[in-house]
Amino acid sequence: MSIKSLTFLLFVFVVFCLYFAVQKTNLQKIVLLAAGLVCMAAMSSIAATALVILLALCIYGIALSMEKLIQKNGSAGTKTAKNQGRGLLLLGAFLDIGLLLYFKFFQNTYVLLQNYFATKHITLAELVVPIGLSYYTLALYGYLSDIYHKKYPAEKSFLLFLTYVTYFPAIIEGPINLYQKLAPQFRERHSFDGNRIVMGLQRCLWGYFKKVVIADRIGILVMGILQDDTAVGPLVFYAMVLYSFQIYTDFSGGIDVIMGISEILDIKLTENFRSPLVSSNVTEYWARWHMSLGAFMEKYIYYPIALNRKVMKISKKISNKYLSKAFSSALASFVVFVIVGIWHGTGWNYVVYGLYQAVFVAGAVLLTPLYKRMKGVLHIDDTTLKWRVFTILRTFVILVFGRILIKSANLQQAGALLQRMFADANPHALFDGTIYQFGLDYKNVFLMYACIALVIIVDILHERGVHFRELLMRQGIVFRYVIYYAAVFSIIVFGIYGPEFHSADFIYQAF
Repeated sequence: MSIKSLTFLLFVFVVFCLYFAVQKTNLQKIVLLAAGLVCMAAMSSIAATALVILLALCIYGIALSMEKLIQKNGSAGTKTAKNQGRGLLLLGAFLDIGLLLYFKFFQNTYVLLQNYFATKHITLAELVVPIGLSYYTLALYGYLSDIYHKKYPAEKSFLLFLTYVTYFPAIIEGPINLYQKLAPQFRERHSFDGNRIVMGLQRCLWGYFKKVVIADRIGILVMGILQDDTAVGPLVFYAMVLYSFQIYTDFSGGIDVIMGISEILDIKLTENFRSPLVSSNVTEYWARWHMSLGAFMEKYIYYPIALNRKVMKISKKISNKYLSKAFSSALASFVVFVIVGIWHGTGWNYVVYGLYQAVFVAGAVLLTPLYKRMKGVLHIDDTTLKWRVFTILRTFVILVFGRILIKSANLQQAGALLQRMFADANPHALFDGTIYQFGLDYKNVFLMYACIALVIIVDILHERGVHFRELLMRQGIVFRYVIYYAAVFSIIVFGIYGPEFHSADFIYQAF
């Protein structure tokens, strides 16, 4: 079941009807729990769903036990209880993150077991990765860490805790929802609100438009160019530029659908994007892109490293005053982005992708005085529009080259793609009609350009405080519904469908 399918839309409609049918009772969280389990089983398997339930049960029990030990330590001050509490935290982290790492790095061991038992005429079932594992495992680690540090009490209701873990819109591709922001909403009663539902449907429409009209259309051209070894030089760079727009409209489109469904249900999720296309440096980009992952990394990885006593001692030994202050921040940034790279996928190409991002982020911290000095020497006014445009384009190009690593299956393929990019410097192929040979005719290419321009304009206006959904709600009903029908028909007419191009999965589901 894909969130693009009619089956999923029917599933959401049934959940919607049941959810508001019981709005005057305490059964809404039961509806959401059932929906989450059904959705997880349909998108992965019953066995994978059972594994997630078992993980949730383990984390739930560990958190309660850890809380008791911490309370005992607080009243008696025993070192033993404190050590036991830390031991439980490590156990929970081992089970939680260990499961994620297994599915990311060690699935081949299961294949070896299958082959071994096959020689004994014993068949092992196929191993199916639970949907959304990369998202809720991080959230569960954050939950355990917060319980250990006494940020809030451990959840006493396992049903509510399981509802939080399996909340069906968020298990598909995030965002990463921390317990203290999401779980309390499941205790509340949520009533039917027409305006809120219309606003949620608006966001769903925009998300589907970005996915099936823009991202999947771009994907045809990108695939056509990159899979043709005769396409070299500017054509390859052009494809990677388009891939940057593809991955943005694909991921943000999926998040828009998820956020829209949650808005209909009156459940507020963490925003995941804030106009990343207008970022003027890599650090700002990561503050605007996949914001829930950034917030998690900042809280649970960055600050624990930057404020670590041993790291602070090392930084004090550095003679240069600025570098002494910046060292812990740069080191923490470096570690964070290496982890971010590994989080995105297995293989050395993802490790190098993380290192690539880390160099720019940590380098910006360490080299800030040099940048300021250079601006002064070159008399650069960084408040001008032309400088802002230059920095945005510079950042975009840096990111384009970085995405070669995650578009490729491995480092060897990434190197070959980079070599193809610089094999020819002839730009005529971009203008002589050559690009129409890779899966899209000129009408579809023109539509693609128009849609990309629309996304850029919307991002710029959104950054300036213009919110189209709210603006549209203030218009007359006739105008509003003309726009709604136009959006629906544009998705139906211009969307990419058909057996020859399978686009059921969103790119970030694989991460």
